Amino acid sequence: MELIGKSSINPMIFYSGKISGYVTWIIFLYSFCNKHFVYKTDYSYDDIIASFTFFLGLIFIVVSLYHLGKSTRLGLPLEKTELKTKGIYKISRNPMYVGFGLFTMTSIIYTWNIFILIAGVYSLIVYHFIIKNEEKFLINRFGTAYENYKKSVTRYL
Repeated sequence: MELIGKSSINPMIFYSGKISGYVTWIIFLYSFCNKHFVYKTDYSYDDIIASFTFFLGLIFIVVSLYHLGKSTRLGLPLEKTELKTKGIYKISRNPMYVGFGLFTMTSIIYTWNIFILIAGVYSLIVYHFIIKNEEKFLINRFGTAYENYKKSVTRYL
């Protein structure tokens, strides 16, 4: 099993979008840990909202990874895989990306930093284009089965 597949869009945009998202998440985690475990400040509404969106995103990511199993890839799989339509994939065609989006929104809400806002929005836009091209790949690979699935389950939520 190859963990890294083929990028669904221009590789430079693909990886820069992914890295932008990852950087926002790392900065959020660093900021959250630094603020709450070192200084022990009081919680604000932003902290509560950010904590909720973070844990909701974590649930989406963990559950989608569980249901994807060996089909999990960074990019498009080069080898044969099966179409996943059960579990969390009954409510979203892209639950992992929903989780990634929630992580990114958590970072934006928590830090209120212009760099995080720009990097986060860029990442969300790139993820949307990745998803659109992954859908083309899935239609080519699974045909009618994916078309029917697409009609019954929304792209995000």
